[in-house]
Amino acid sequence: MNTSKRLNRRVRINLETLKIRLKRFLPILILIPVILFLNSLFIIKKINCSFNNEVCPQEIQIVQNNLIGSNSLLINQKDLLTFFKAAYPIDKMSIGYQAFNTLNINLKGNDPYLQVDVYLVSSLPKLSMDQAPSTTDSAGWWVKPSGELESFVLTQKALGFNLWENGSMSQIATTGANISFIFIEKPTPEILSSVYKMVRLVLKYLDVSDIYTLGRRSFLSRPNEPDIIIGVPFDEGSLVSALQSLSYLATIKKDAKVIDLSFKNPIIR
Repeated sequence: MNTSKRLNRRVRINLETLKIRLKRFLPILILIPVILFLNSLFIIKKINCSFNNEVCPQEIQIVQNNLIGSNSLLINQKDLLTFFKAAYPIDKMSIGYQAFNTLNINLKGNDPYLQVDVYLVSSLPKLSMDQAPSTTDSAGWWVKPSGELESFVLTQKALGFNLWENGSMSQIATTGANISFIFIEKPTPEILSSVYKMVRLVLKYLDVSDIYTLGRRSFLSRPNEPDIIIGVPFDEGSLVSALQSLSYLATIKKDAKVIDLSFKNPIIR
């Protein structure tokens, strides 16, 4: 009987000890699954990325995909911006959360390429200004070249490309760019690079609606203003000086249709 009592007493003591220990560890046992659940809410499963309000280019997407599966609370924004800048010319970055597991990345910067429409034709269009009796003739029978080129490209099939600073081109699925190339055969990378640099330079000084490159000449269309003609390749110093004096040149001949900057001294027609 004494043995039985001692055994029962020991069992009760062990049960009381177990209850005390369970009370101590119960909050921890409950907290662990709660922590795991909350952590799962911040695991990145989807990323919405935009660059200049457009879908991020492939170079950025490769970097962003490394974030899939990581905890959004542990993202170092400074390091992330550094990674993006190494892949693409990024100036600013902001991140936010549309919902759990979804990360929004908004990037701002300069596009390193120009979107262009390419028209590969069997023969180049003839401009009426080139058939005028003299370079200074302003007879009413010839029209601004941008109008003729606009009408011409409407009859042709365009291919969309991205033009890079080094003169390389990569085809894209979309068309409708305001920069058009019309040629019989693809120009050399040197010429394409020159056009790229010329366009970037021009856009610093002018509000241009459309640009047409035909052979070694680029025609810049401006609303209610004479067309600007720039030859490629070009001299940067001379072009900058000419662009800065356009407002003065336009007043020399008020009915001018073109201001040709292809020469050392601008020709106004």
